[in-house]
Amino acid sequence: TTRRLATLVHRLMPAGHELVELMYGDLPHHSPYSDVPAPSDGLAWRRSVAELDALIVITSSHTRSIPGTLKNALDWAGADGSARELAGKPVAIAGAAIDEPGAFAALTHLRTILSDAGARLMGQPEHMVTVLEGSLDDDGTCTDPVLFGAVEEFLAAAVGHAVHQLRASGSLPVVASPESPAVGIPLAAAPAAAPEPA
Repeated sequence: TTRRLATLVHRLMPAGHELVELMYGDLPHHSPYSDVPAPSDGLAWRRSVAELDALIVITSSHTRSIPGTLKNALDWAGADGSARELAGKPVAIAGAAIDEPGAFAALTHLRTILSDAGARLMGQPEHMVTVLEGSLDDDGTCTDPVLFGAVEEFLAAAVGHAVHQLRASGSLPVVASPESPAVGIPLAAAPAAAPEPA
């Protein structure tokens, strides 16, 4: 389900912006130690986060919190104070679950972690993405108009937040032009069409 949702997110990314998916499976299974040099995988992860203009995190809910692997990845990016890659970075978050109360609890935990790391978080309202069985085909095609709309709305808000924060910090011109896209590198892909209501 997570892989299918990621495919849909790629398809619905607003035109003119590039979405780069980060993988963190190779990180050490512990927080960074301050008394020894960081391993190469940890340093590579920090560089990949630092190179981003903004960050989008869509988390599943595990026992009313975020997955441990995501918490570990955020620690390596600076949530534990060992680095500062998250400080000042525009971040938008959403919860993905069948059980919305569980997703809300995970979002609350994620917001606390990222706020403590100094990220510039997108404010209210909280964004929830309800993924029901059969909502996404194997290739990521969305058959649920509600899910499609929720992802599209979240991405538009996330890009708007990132652009606003980057302009406020002086990283972007006040008026974007084709030579200076709002965020990232322009994509050639056209936006996907919404599914027909059942």
